[in-house]
Amino acid sequence: MKVVNRLMKPDIIEKRDYQINIYEEIKDRNSLVILPTGLGKTVIALLVLLYKLSQGKRVMFLAPTKPLCEQHASFIKKSTVLPENDVIVVTGEMFTPEKRGSIYGLGRVVVATPQTIANDISKRLRIDEFGLLIFDEAHRAIGNYAYVKIARHYLKTSSISQTLGLTASPGSDFEKLKEMAYNLGIEHIEIRTEDDPDVKPYLSNRLMRWHLLDMPSQIREITDKIDHVLKELLQNLSKYSAQAKNLMPNRLSKKALIEIQSRMKKNIGRRGGTLYHGLSLVSAAIKLAHLRDILTSQGIDVAKSYILKLENDRSSSTNRIKKHPLYVEIKRKLMDAHVCQPKLMLTKQIITDHLSNMDDPRIMIFAEYRDTVDMLVTELDKINGVKVTGFIGQKRNSFKNGMTQEEQKKILDEFRRGTYNVLVSTSIGEEGIDIPATSLVLFYEPVPTAIRHIQRKGRTARDGHIGMVRILIMRDSRDEAFYWSSINKEKMMYKQAYRLKKLLESDKNMLKSLVGRQSKIDEYL
Repeated sequence: MKVVNRLMKPDIIEKRDYQINIYEEIKDRNSLVILPTGLGKTVIALLVLLYKLSQGKRVMFLAPTKPLCEQHASFIKKSTVLPENDVIVVTGEMFTPEKRGSIYGLGRVVVATPQTIANDISKRLRIDEFGLLIFDEAHRAIGNYAYVKIARHYLKTSSISQTLGLTASPGSDFEKLKEMAYNLGIEHIEIRTEDDPDVKPYLSNRLMRWHLLDMPSQIREITDKIDHVLKELLQNLSKYSAQAKNLMPNRLSKKALIEIQSRMKKNIGRRGGTLYHGLSLVSAAIKLAHLRDILTSQGIDVAKSYILKLENDRSSSTNRIKKHPLYVEIKRKLMDAHVCQPKLMLTKQIITDHLSNMDDPRIMIFAEYRDTVDMLVTELDKINGVKVTGFIGQKRNSFKNGMTQEEQKKILDEFRRGTYNVLVSTSIGEEGIDIPATSLVLFYEPVPTAIRHIQRKGRTARDGHIGMVRILIMRDSRDEAFYWSSINKEKMMYKQAYRLKKLLESDKNMLKSLVGRQSKIDEYL
């Protein structure tokens, strides 16, 4: 640690026992670090980075987005005595391909997006010259994500290779966890939870509370009519898909419908035109199931917005819905409804109470859909003392524009300064981006995965401050299933991570044998 300490500015980073303990275990071997959000994975990465620099090696730090790259580069510069030009950021937006070729050789630390590096490793970049590759949000290193191509090329070509993966949430699927470890060449895994003895002294107090709300009778009445139409669609769909025979409207998963749709598309060439009718049916079922979900989970206003979108949709599947005799009644009851919205009312109450009881509060509300974000911003803006704004991703569609990265950065800076005290965010606020510490996180709905559940609640109770998490659950809606799914998957996630850790400890050549088999497959292909 002495040589590392000499490269760090004094009194910038708190030295935490678990970070030092993890650093000592991983500094010389390919490792995966699993650590809850807010406990300083980047600090651990910095310690290993400086250790490698002290050995005369160069380091590449990969992160999924440009803002995250800029955040990491800023942290490195702020925390160390490294010359400014030792740390460079490279993304596809910043330099032309020709310019990047000369830029790569300038810095001892290159912070970059994976897509850019994946494009350059065979032409403009000697990645084998780096003594360490750090993969932030390492759970992405599966399938066709750019991390996979980079890591395989690096491990194959470099004689000084070392990899470090960082994640708060590797997921609960053991096969995907093994795939990630294989792709990154992982030899060792370090895991910490909030229950570990070397972590506990540094934890902030996080108060969790769940609110189970009763569905209004008007919404239940409309839902019953939607279920009636869905039941007919599923009965017709079962003629084309055996899987559809077991589906029930009140326990319907859009994921199951999408799987049926995908299977039909694969078989369209073999079975020909008979499946086109089935595809129209499954597409109609997906849209109607979505209407049911947002009505029961998000509320009347968001469902009204979706109905208006359906009215402007001229596709055959939507026309199938609109031609059903019950659709007119569903639409009329929905558009005429002025029912109280339990989630919205409770959200207003929670926000008002929190603002009145906290000094300099920061509140973050997570909502699944942009229409919900818009509705919440409009409604909360009516409350005295609430300074609210939305925070959404860059994706654009035919209905609404997204935010540019510059707009996102501006909003986060204003939230940090207190220009806004309530930030209503889609999933863009869950992963990676440097969100200021909040005093309250509110889930407008539960999420079905451990990864997203962990990331959301990790936005509060940081840096020694008490934080509160409130989760709104509508009874008899998908909310209940999603809540239990995320809880069970979080437990399973740690169980599977420890399982893989033990496998690696008992057989250090396990991944090497996998690499050997995969190399033969790659050569054959």
